[in-house]
Amino acid sequence: MTDAIRLYWGRFGHVSVLNVANDFVTHAHGEAHLIIWLEGTAGEMTIGRETVRLGPGTAAGINSFQPHSHALSHDGKPGLFLAFYIDPDWARRRRDLPSSAPLFTQAAIALEPWLHQAAANLLDHLTDNESIDDVANYEIERFIDSVLDAADATSPQMARARINTMLDFRVRKAIQLMKANVCERISFDDVARSVGLSRPHFFALFKEQTNLTPNVYWNTLRMEEAVRQLQWSEAPLISVACNLGFTTQGNFSRFFRDHV
Repeated sequence: MTDAIRLYWGRFGHVSVLNVANDFVTHAHGEAHLIIWLEGTAGEMTIGRETVRLGPGTAAGINSFQPHSHALSHDGKPGLFLAFYIDPDWARRRRDLPSSAPLFTQAAIALEPWLHQAAANLLDHLTDNESIDDVANYEIERFIDSVLDAADATSPQMARARINTMLDFRVRKAIQLMKANVCERISFDDVARSVGLSRPHFFALFKEQTNLTPNVYWNTLRMEEAVRQLQWSEAPLISVACNLGFTTQGNFSRFFRDHV
C-alpha cells in the first residue's frame, strides 16, 4: 500500500493525517508530538526508553527532540493516525509552564472514550477540507488542551524534570553548523574537526548531551526545513527535494515518510 500523508497548519503548529503501513525509523522533532490511533494497525512505539502500545484508550506524547520510532504490522496492513506537531512555546504559554519544562512526564497517555471520539470527529473535518479555518483551529486547540489535561491526569504525582538547555559549547557550535548548512551535504568528520573533536568523541558527546546521534539530529533539522518549504513555498516537490540535497523526488518522499 502507498502511504498517504496530509498536512494542515494552524497557530498551534501542524497536524498530519497519516495512513501508513511502513515502520518509522528512530527520529525526532523540534516540536512536541502527539500520536492518536484511529483505526487499522496500531503498532508499538518506542519513545526514549518507554514502550507504548497505541489503541483507543492510549495515545503517545513525545517531547521536543525526544527520539522515537514506530513498529507497525509485519503483514503490511495500514493504520490511520492523527499526528500533532505542537509548538512547545505555544503549549507552555497556554499551560503556564516554564520554558525549560517538558510537556510530557511519561509517554503513554490514557484517553477516555469521548476524547478518542473527538479525535475521530477531527479526522472527519480535516479530510473534508483542504485547510484549517478559524473554527477548526479552535477545535484542534481545544482538543490538544484536553489531551494535555489527560496527560497530566495520567501522572499527576510526577514532577517535571527541567530540560538541560546548557549544552557543551562544542555541541552548540556543531548544531549551529548543521542549521547553517541544512540544505547542503554534510560530513560529520568535518563537523567534528571544526569543533576540535575526533569523530568518536564528537558522536559520544553529542549523544550524551542531546540523547540523539548527530545523524538523527541532522535529519530532524532537514525534516523541519522540508516542512517549512512545503508550507511557505509554491515550488514543486522535486524543487524542495533538490533544495535539500536529494537526488530524486522518490528519495525525498521516502525520507519524509520515514521521519514524519
